[in-house]
Amino acid sequence: MVLDDVVGNVIAINQLRAISEQGNLPNCIIVGPPGTGKTTSVMALARTMLGDTAKNAVLELNASDDRGIDVVRDKIKQFANKKVTVPDGMHKIIILDEADAMTNAA
Repeated sequence: MVLDDVVGNVIAINQLRAISEQGNLPNCIIVGPPGTGKTTSVMALARTMLGDTAKNAVLELNASDDRGIDVVRDKIKQFANKKVTVPDGMHKIIILDEADAMTNAA
């Protein structure tokens, strides 16, 4: 699934589309009720930006499960240091789903 496959909030999808075209993905906080497509939309954004390299260049963690400082020290740091070839002007992406559940130390 890519951004063109997402239906619904046209304004939000257009903003994500603009981000994908510029290749500049800022730190984002996306909020809304459960089941409204937040994670799906961000994963579609990642696939739009990174194409086939998304499977190696995207780390998705559910912060309600992986929420401690060890996750930051281990999984995220290892992913950040991992060599991955991405399209020109693009970067690896880390998605922290339910980040509000992370500990203060993390």
